[in-house]
Amino acid sequence: MTRLGPLTAQALVSFLPSHLLFSQDLPNHDSQGRSPYDDEVLRPEADEEPTSDSAAAAANSQQYDGRGRPVNPETRRMNRDMIRAHNEVMQVIGVAEPDTGPSHAELEATRRYIDYEEVMGHRLLRIGRALEVAGVWGVNGFRARILVYRRYADISFFDLFHHERAQRSVASTFLTGLPTFLAGHALKMATHFWTPLRRRRRMLSPVLAYIRVHLQLYVFMQRVEIIPASRWFPSWKFFVPGLPSSPIPAPAPPEDLSAASLLRYAGAWAVNALPFASFVLWGHMWTRVTSFLWQEFYGRLPNTVHHRKNLPPTPPAAVMPDIADDEPRPPADEPPQQHRDEVVEVPGQDTTPNTPLVRRQSVFSSRGDDFGSDDEDEGGISATLISFDVEATDATDAPPGLWSAELRPSAGADGGGGSGSGGGPAAPPIYVDTMLTRLPACLASDIFTVITSYVVVAPYEAMALRLVARSYRQSMGLPFDDIYEPNIFHSITWRGALNFVGIELLHLSIAGDLWAMVTLMSLVLHLTEDEFKEMDAAAAAEVRAAAEDGPD
Repeated sequence: MTRLGPLTAQALVSFLPSHLLFSQDLPNHDSQGRSPYDDEVLRPEADEEPTSDSAAAAANSQQYDGRGRPVNPETRRMNRDMIRAHNEVMQVIGVAEPDTGPSHAELEATRRYIDYEEVMGHRLLRIGRALEVAGVWGVNGFRARILVYRRYADISFFDLFHHERAQRSVASTFLTGLPTFLAGHALKMATHFWTPLRRRRRMLSPVLAYIRVHLQLYVFMQRVEIIPASRWFPSWKFFVPGLPSSPIPAPAPPEDLSAASLLRYAGAWAVNALPFASFVLWGHMWTRVTSFLWQEFYGRLPNTVHHRKNLPPTPPAAVMPDIADDEPRPPADEPPQQHRDEVVEVPGQDTTPNTPLVRRQSVFSSRGDDFGSDDEDEGGISATLISFDVEATDATDAPPGLWSAELRPSAGADGGGGSGSGGGPAAPPIYVDTMLTRLPACLASDIFTVITSYVVVAPYEAMALRLVARSYRQSMGLPFDDIYEPNIFHSITWRGALNFVGIELLHLSIAGDLWAMVTLMSLVLHLTEDEFKEMDAAAAAEVRAAAEDGPD
């Protein structure tokens, strides 16, 4: 049967003469394109030792591999040596750079360095925010009393501290409401980190929010001296509406069960709950304003997130199974407030990382190391060793067809020539972006956000605080004539406004000093990658020395 198929073979047979069809002289191997010899390869016996003449003949004769392809080990060795020599020359003269990626050990060292920076940054961030809250705790009490009481409008700013010292002790000034605040903060942290509450956070979220709002209101009542500072925590009656200690007093009972009487009773409940609702609304407004302002401040303050360096990825564990991770990776600590310390994307602000550094195109040939592969044997040596930019010369008197070759440096680490021969502007610097390098910008954004938010929401805050204070005093049967009217435009004075501005400037001064202290700590703890590797190597050497001296 031929390649044309069975039908074509039958047709060809029909045209052959009969004496050829039935002849005994059938076509032999030569007529069919086959060799008359058998495909048998004779190999030397294992115990035979080749002589010198046979070895020389084998070296000069053509050799074949197991698949019948011609091979020549000597030529392959010479080509491999030539390519390696070319690579060394290109590296010495600085034309090219080797395309060698970072090793597994270097990636592990970089990962430990980034973990160190992140962990230390988160710890300092929590310390800085705790110091900020503690440093301005007494100032916030001053501010609340200035917004609520009339008598502070008659005292100059420089006499405020003498007045406060005469009214209360230093401990009472700076510690009033602190236990309740810490209890509310602990409840907030428990919802994020405690597993039983975290699993049921969606179901318990309204209940926990209700409790935390009451705790915040209790802190305010202690700051303005409506509730004594000696009562560290509120009783359970403070959380039940309608009870005497609750900020939502119960109205008079309905006269009868008619629809009109019940409607008036429900309206009385709504009116009594209005001060508490205004306080809750002020809290939501504060959260929205601070979230927006923090993003704006963080996007405009100088920080490393705008021009961050692309760090090498963490090597997968399957790449090097024989290398064990002796030191487990420490988990990055969770920040206390998730909406403030994350890297935010500011609208209109380019916070994406820059384009990765463009490496000079390497002219090294990688074929010298694995020159003996099957694909290379089939295709031969086809790697381009070096490339030239060839342009016509500028001289007009040069004969036609004359060309010159020039080696030009490709885009290096400066991002494209800088202000040199390219003529473009210099590229911005690239920074290592970690939590420790972002710490000054994060804390500064916190400070500017809090102070600016106090100024922005001050009108509504004053109205809500005055309404709550007057309502609670009235429900407790206490006088409330020394408290401002809820309408701030009828009671504003120049001295009161100056006292408010002075307190905010004092707040800024204290927070700025704390920021400088924490920033200095971050600069002391910050290390370059080379310094961290040296410290890591010294620590590893000490561990090895201790292990060697241990058995002795």
